[in-house]
Amino acid sequence: MSENVLKVYRSEWKFYISLGEYHYLKGLLSGIMTPDPHMEDKGEYYIRSLYFDSADNNDYVTKVAGIEMRKKIRIRIYNTKADAAKLEIKNRYNQYMLKESLTIDRDVAERLIAGDYETLDNYSDTVARKAKNIMETGIYTPKTIVDYEREAYVYPEHNVRVTFDKNIRAAASDRIYDSDLPMTPLLREPVMVLEVKYDQVLPQFIKDAISTARLLNSSVSKYCMARELVG
Repeated sequence: MSENVLKVYRSEWKFYISLGEYHYLKGLLSGIMTPDPHMEDKGEYYIRSLYFDSADNNDYVTKVAGIEMRKKIRIRIYNTKADAAKLEIKNRYNQYMLKESLTIDRDVAERLIAGDYETLDNYSDTVARKAKNIMETGIYTPKTIVDYEREAYVYPEHNVRVTFDKNIRAAASDRIYDSDLPMTPLLREPVMVLEVKYDQVLPQFIKDAISTARLLNSSVSKYCMARELVG
């Protein structure tokens, strides 16, 4: 089976940001960075993730406990009618992150959701083998869905990416392809999540721009917020 594999090792910082500071920082970033082409004319794009966890909720527990080395496994889509999905293993080492991503067919995603780990044998890449080993050993099952709209800006040097995640919602469900799935807001105040990702070094002029905004540095976890709010 043809495969599309991505492995990205980079720094990642997360913040809570108010609506007012969002408008301020957006004005700065739009002048020094390039809008992500995936946003097209809408100025944002849709993301939905289905998170899996082990029988003993190891990934949730290690995050809440503040363990520096931890992981999450999820299936991610950008359209509920999409024919393909991303199977992702997100490994965290303090502020550093390694994301291993494999493009899978929709029917493979649905089989994984149903507990058929062996469907990953259709892929030869190490990401598929690693995901199958983790999920089979830990008896991973779907736990929660999180979706939101993302506004993103990019800068090619050091692969810088700054994103604003808005209207973050969750559901205790495995129906990732259900466009009518009832969702519960995770952040009820006019607050969103700012993420800053880069390889090696964050260019000083971008760092300076971000530092002028009033931000609350936080180890934001959409998955953990979802588990705590909707189960």
